Amino acid sequence: MPVWELLVGGILLGGLYALMACGLNLIFGVMGVINFAHGDFLAVAALITVSLVVGLGLPFIVAVVVVPLLLAAFGYVFQAVILRRIANGPVIMSVLATFAVSTIIVNGAILVWGGSYRGLPGVLGGSVELFGLHLSESRLVAFVVAMTGSLGVWWFLRRTRFGRAIRSVAQAPELATISGISIDRVRNVTFALGAGMAGLGGVLMAPTFAADPQLGSRFLIKAFAVIIVGGMGSYPGAMAGALLLGVLEVFGSYWFGPTIGSALLFLVMLATLLVRPQGLFGIGLRT
Repeated sequence: MPVWELLVGGILLGGLYALMACGLNLIFGVMGVINFAHGDFLAVAALITVSLVVGLGLPFIVAVVVVPLLLAAFGYVFQAVILRRIANGPVIMSVLATFAVSTIIVNGAILVWGGSYRGLPGVLGGSVELFGLHLSESRLVAFVVAMTGSLGVWWFLRRTRFGRAIRSVAQAPELATISGISIDRVRNVTFALGAGMAGLGGVLMAPTFAADPQLGSRFLIKAFAVIIVGGMGSYPGAMAGALLLGVLEVFGSYWFGPTIGSALLFLVMLATLLVRPQGLFGIGLRT
């Protein structure tokens, strides 16, 4: 397989990782919450997508719009009802709360969808020839939508008034409060935004990866590797780290097999922790 084809394949995979990692990093950067349920948001989104497209016969584009909104609404309620009440407590409280919700989601998904794998046969199943390379249509569409969503959120953080409020809360919550910014409102919307990004990631993964209730745990650990390499709390760091590790995984899988390819991600993560613990882009919500 040509090097350029492997490189493009890695970049396409990295786009999906970026969408999930950026949502996870956004939540951590603003609230300092490590959301262990983030991967399960993705898994449920993928399963709902399969139900909408296969079960109800709705067009895939409907799932692209509806499912992220559903996950964003769930994230808003989760933050407003549970995490807001323990925001000033020890970090371990939010960790345990998100882990508990993760366990509930996984078991609830097993009750609803069972433990078997589900997919979207025939949805974006073709290939596209681009500059002489034959690319998977599902991965190309997923990359374009994922990067559009990730960059759109980045633009929102940089250019809008509410985005500046989010950055203020992330960098100096006390000053933000003095300026009249509602900390609770900002955190509620931020968590909803992160959950919505995980939901969009789940929708985009449904045509490519077989979905089951355990799908989220397999991708969550990779998202953690991405944000550690890119920098905890750094939005651009998450994007850069995702593309880098996506390329590394594809090349590693081609040369050494998929098991070694996935292991390389965590070797890079460990090396980053030893050599540059703050990651490529340091710490803090930098936009």
